[in-house]
Amino acid sequence: RTDVAASPTPVPAPQAAIRTEPGPQGSQVALNKVAVTGDVMTVQLSYTGGTGSQYLKVDDISVIDDASARQLGVLKDASGKPLAAPLSSGSKDNLSFALGRSPQIVWLKFPAPPATSKTVSINLPGVVPFDGVPVTR
Repeated sequence: RTDVAASPTPVPAPQAAIRTEPGPQGSQVALNKVAVTGDVMTVQLSYTGGTGSQYLKVDDISVIDDASARQLGVLKDASGKPLAAPLSSGSKDNLSFALGRSPQIVWLKFPAPPATSKTVSINLPGVVPFDGVPVTR
């Protein structure tokens, strides 16, 4: 009988950024994903670098449906908490992302634009807008 070593489980490669823009205090913001599932659109971002602590208020983040020019805000649960993570503690009216020096991935949920809308623009405070981003369905 011969023992055969098991093949290592393949590790998925990190998702390539759709686009990267300079952010506040020397950080870099990478847009990783804009995908619709049902009536919900998920936006995923990565923050790297920067000096010191930064706070990004969830209510200051929006998506524009490029086809209708309609602004979409972050969805909220039944208690009024934004569907986004990881959020820093605070009142539900003033929730934010606490961004430090280490890389951090954040996600937010928005109402999905109509199927006829092929692109959206994502607006974050202190970051050049991510304009004309294709929506994955």
